[in-house]
Parts: sequence; C-alpha cells; structure tokens
Amino acid sequence: MLRRIVVSCATLVALLSMSAGGLARAAPAAPAAGVRGVWIHAGLFGKEETAALAKMRATLDEYRHAGISAVFCFSGLPDEHGFGWDLLGALVREAHARGVQVHLVLSPGYTVSLEGEVKQHPEWLITGTKGEIYPHLNLSHPGARQYFLTRVAAALKYDLDGIHLDYTRFPLGQSFSYDRPTIEAFKAEFGESPLDVSRDAGNMIWCEWVGWNARQVTTLVRQVREAVRRHSTRLVLSAAVFPNAALAAYEIGQDWETWAREGLVDILCPMLYTNNRALFRQYVKRAVSIASGRCRVYAGIACVSSHNRNTPAGVSEEASIAAEERADGIVLFSGYSLDRSFLDVLAGTQAGRGGRDGGDRR
Repeated sequence: MLRRIVVSCATLVALLSMSAGGLARAAPAAPAAGVRGVWIHAGLFGKEETAALAKMRATLDEYRHAGISAVFCFSGLPDEHGFGWDLLGALVREAHARGVQVHLVLSPGYTVSLEGEVKQHPEWLITGTKGEIYPHLNLSHPGARQYFLTRVAAALKYDLDGIHLDYTRFPLGQSFSYDRPTIEAFKAEFGESPLDVSRDAGNMIWCEWVGWNARQVTTLVRQVREAVRRHSTRLVLSAAVFPNAALAAYEIGQDWETWAREGLVDILCPMLYTNNRALFRQYVKRAVSIASGRCRVYAGIACVSSHNRNTPAGVSEEASIAAEERADGIVLFSGYSLDRSFLDVLAGTQAGRGGRDGGDRR
C-alpha cells in the first residue's frame, strides 16, 4: 500500500499531463487490502453529454477524495442506456485519469427486453411449470449462455479493469426453467423429470434438479472466466452474490462457494445489506473463510437498499468490521445514495488511515 505522498505525486503527474494537452492515466497504486469501491448506474450522471461529463468528473473527484478507487458500473454498454453517446468510454477515460478502476457490471439473470435477438429466440427464456414465459434468460440453456457471452465480448472492446457479474442466478420466487429442452437434458442424466416429483428437499430427484441447475450457472461463470482470460490476464472477474452461499445455491442456483473453490472469480462481493453489526461481522467472516485466499472478498455495504437504511456512522463501522475480519475491501451500494454525508465520513477515515489506498490498475 502506498502512502499519501505517492498518491499526491500521481495526481500531480496527471494534472501536468492534462495541461500538456490530453488526459493521462494517473499512476496506479499497488493492489492491497482496504479497497473501496462503489456500485453506480450509468444514469447517475444524466443523459445529456455535456452535463453528464461535468457531473462525472466532479463525482470521480469526490470519490477519489473519499478513498474510493473502483467503480462498478451498471448499464454501461451503449445499447443498455441509449443515451446516444459513449458514456462507458468517457467513464473509462475520466476514471483512469484519476487512478480509479472501472468494472463493467453485466447481469445474465436480470430482466431482458423482449426485442432483437432475444425476441427471435424465445427458447432462451425461462418457462414456468405451467408453460408461462418469464423475461429472464434461462441460464441452463446453452443458447442463452452463448448469447450472454456475446455481451461479454462487446464489453471487452473497452479498456476495462474488470467484468463484474451481478444477477448471476435464477430469479427469486420462480426457481428454474421447465422448458422441454432443459427437462430433456436433465432426464438424460437422471432418468426422471422434476415435474413428476415432489418439489422439496426430501425428494432426491428434486435435490439433483436443484444441483444440476446450479452447475449450469457455474458453467456460465466458467465460460465468462475463459473469455476474460483469453482477452487479457490483467482483467479481473468479480461477482456480486447473495449473503449465504448454501441458501443461494439451493434457491437461485448461485453456487458461489464452488466459484471460490475452483478459482473462477478473482473477487467475491457478498451483498451484506444490514444494520445488524453482529450479523454483518458473522457473514464477512464466513465469506472470507469460504474464499480461503483463492479469491478476494469485498464486503458489500449499503447506504440505502431494499433491506436497510444505513447511516454514515453505520457504514464507517461496517467498513471497520470488514477490515477487522480480513476482507480485502468494501463496495458501497450505491452511487445514488452515496451523498455528501457518507462521502465526508469516508474522506475522514481515509485521512485517518494515513492515506492508505489500493485497488488501482493491476
């Protein structure tokens, strides 16, 4: 980890380079414990280019002052936000000039628009037990996984620091897909259909159905890993995951314990959105134990989420707990709620730790 004077020199070099006629990338700090990231959405800066660029620069300056060295951006690809200008390219340029990483968030299990290539391939979508269609990719379908890999390829055209997977799972409440090809693929291995058995943990075929679907999601993660590695060994692959690994694997096919064990991701970001500090500590400790040094752990801390409404002091306390439990960093949810009150506390703790930094370009 670098001292404040090194970061200050890096900033000076960037400013001198900018005055010489162009944006230069700030000198990177060595990756280390204590990384601070924030999940942001492309819409945070607005749609109009000139105003958005001004807000982007001001926001990144505020983030850097608060010790934030990585942003994880949702809806960054042009066809996702439809602003008519290259927001992601601008974000990469402006962030790198300040020594801030950019990880693009891609969400294979999120709601998809029923248009374009997806509209032409309804077989890629989740089918319910009664034949109803849901607007989510069936991650157990090879065609749906291949479609998502084209999204990864589009992302890799940018000078990113990493790909960040979110919603790498089946939707809550619906469970898995019961389309004919998926059912037949399962029956080829186990001889029975999950539609013909009781749907509970007491039935062995049902247990195998749950595990089989989780393995298909893991196959997608493995495929993304391979695509990222082929593109560049510098890029990192990270994933936002549900707090409890065992329950996530059973309910939504998100077996992130296996992802860690097999080294399929570089960073796990368990979303630990709670004001219960004892519970937060317990879950951080469990995630670090699961990672066992095979990947890093950035604890997800919410300022405001559907599960809790935190305070600046609470965020600061949870960040301290994460460090005490040997997490490698934190990621804050989200840019929309990370207002001045939170940033001021983060800036104060940044100064209090002697300008410690980390998480810049590897």
